Amino acid sequence: MVELKQIKHFVAVAEELNFRRAAERLHITQPPLSQSIKSLEETVGVKLFERNTRGVQLTKAGEAFLGESLEILSTAQRGISIARQAAQGEVGTLRLGYSASAIFSNPLTSALAKLLTKRPLIELQLCAGNALLHIASLKAGKLDAAVLRADLDENALAGLSVSRLGDEPLFVLLPPGHRLQAKPSINFGEIASERLLLQPATQRTFLRRQLETLADKAGVSLSHVVEVPDIGSMLCFVSASIGITILPASAASMAHGLIAIPLADEGSSPPLLLACKQGNPLSEQLRDLVEAEMAAELKG
Repeated sequence: MVELKQIKHFVAVAEELNFRRAAERLHITQPPLSQSIKSLEETVGVKLFERNTRGVQLTKAGEAFLGESLEILSTAQRGISIARQAAQGEVGTLRLGYSASAIFSNPLTSALAKLLTKRPLIELQLCAGNALLHIASLKAGKLDAAVLRADLDENALAGLSVSRLGDEPLFVLLPPGHRLQAKPSINFGEIASERLLLQPATQRTFLRRQLETLADKAGVSLSHVVEVPDIGSMLCFVSASIGITILPASAASMAHGLIAIPLADEGSSPPLLLACKQGNPLSEQLRDLVEAEMAAELKG
């Protein structure tokens, strides 16, 4: 079997065409270098060099072998570099879970963009879902980090590193010209007769369950609900006056051309959390960047 050391020796001799200079370049003496080349030729089964009084020349086989040898050394060096970067959390796969409304958080998206800029070899895998599913996946090692919009107790988050990204108020999103657009705030009772666009109940998102709780406290029956699977479609339907919706501040900020009015009901500021698997360099870097973004926002 050909050894990587033999490949290095062969390339040095092929480039120098002189055993003495090649040995000096490799910081070894000439006899072990000659023995290494001889052993390599025996393993390959062909002569790689012609040796005569005029010096050393590559054979046709040697010329062909040189090209492949340079590729092998380049691949090996790249592998070493990637392994070292991986140990420092600079490469690898970051599996990030998110709920549809949580991904709009500016500290999170800004931090994620900076992480990918600093570590361009990272492979990012995104997984949509609800908070309970993501917590189970984190604990099972199927996710590295997850951004959650949920009010969870310490037991549910045990074993995870959790950063609180703050509480985001909920906003009612209305099309221009809506009867409620001039109000400073809106409570659930005032939209009881409206067609409400919500995430599907089957998705079991915290936002959907929170809105059901708020409606129940206000004595409002959600009888005019249209379930919409994604926020982009919700905003499109609101713009078309098909209905109205309620979203957290970060998601509402993306609703260009719509009227956003705070929801006044008590308990309408859901917490936003970043939960990370402990001991994972990539998720820990993301957490640090998110916390730096939050600190910068507070100073700003």
